[in-house]
Amino acid sequence: MAKKNSNSLPIWYKAKFDLEGLGFGGLALALAIIVSGIPLIGWLLSLICWIALVAILLASRDSERTPPDMTKVVVAPCDGIVTDVATVAPPRELRWDVPEVFRIRIASSPFTANGMRSPLSGSVESFIEEEGAPSALASDPDESDLREAFILVTGDDGVAGVRLATGGLGPRLDIDLEAGDNVRIGRKIGVRRLGGWCDVFLPIGAETRLLTGQTVIGGETIISSLEYVAYEHTPYTPPAPTVPAEIEEPVAEDSVLETVAPDVDPAEPEKSDSKATAIEVEPETPEVLDSVAPDAEPGDVASEPVEEEKPAVAEEKPKPKRKPRARTTKPKPKA
Repeated sequence: MAKKNSNSLPIWYKAKFDLEGLGFGGLALALAIIVSGIPLIGWLLSLICWIALVAILLASRDSERTPPDMTKVVVAPCDGIVTDVATVAPPRELRWDVPEVFRIRIASSPFTANGMRSPLSGSVESFIEEEGAPSALASDPDESDLREAFILVTGDDGVAGVRLATGGLGPRLDIDLEAGDNVRIGRKIGVRRLGGWCDVFLPIGAETRLLTGQTVIGGETIISSLEYVAYEHTPYTPPAPTVPAEIEEPVAEDSVLETVAPDVDPAEPEKSDSKATAIEVEPETPEVLDSVAPDAEPGDVASEPVEEEKPAVAEEKPKPKRKPRARTTKPKPKA
């Protein structure tokens, strides 16, 4: 008779914890024991550490799931309660170019498992994360400050989009995906800690029997069937970038040079004939002086050499002649 393995856990036990959660949980437990010995306020500090330990374990709790072995079906991406079933326009971050889609909204409490699952098998066509703003309390699923992740999965079974949203402080949402990755239905794709919201977007014509208030289990509960959906998905093509028009720089008035004819008044507008005729002017040719040789026939003309003009030389004016001076002799005095 075969012995049972004493180390094996019960079949009903499927709980798991993240390594990060176990590490921080152990730290909170150690602090709770240490501060309990402080007099007067030790019990209060220890109580705070115990509350932190419980919150950490809840935030890091996960569970194993067994997805259905079926095709053309969509499973719930997370644990929670159905709060709304409606037809809406897809969010632009999902990059699903259709006018309307079928939306199923699921709300999760902080006590649910944090594992996020793929809604169907296929490849990730689009994945976008929005950081949002740190908000301690988030009660509205459509609040703009939430941390969000948008995932569009396409495959042979159909197409489905997922929006994961959560609020609060700390690393609440961590999805390990990239565009082009292959995923399987019900497999874990990331974590969302301390609850939040999950919107599942399906093509028009998808069948569902869910009602508001029903509980779903992530990775196991079938929320819709795509067997009778007549929809052909077209991959998203981003719009072509628009090139801004070139703006002409204004020209300074000082840089414009205006030329005005000397005999035209600049204040008068220029008058021009409606019909302008182009006149061809033949270039002038220098005249050639011809001379006829004495023995040449009347019809023959010989050209005479043209004397080159000599530069004019200024004539020198004659210098005026000086008149000789008359000599005068003084008489010598007599002795």
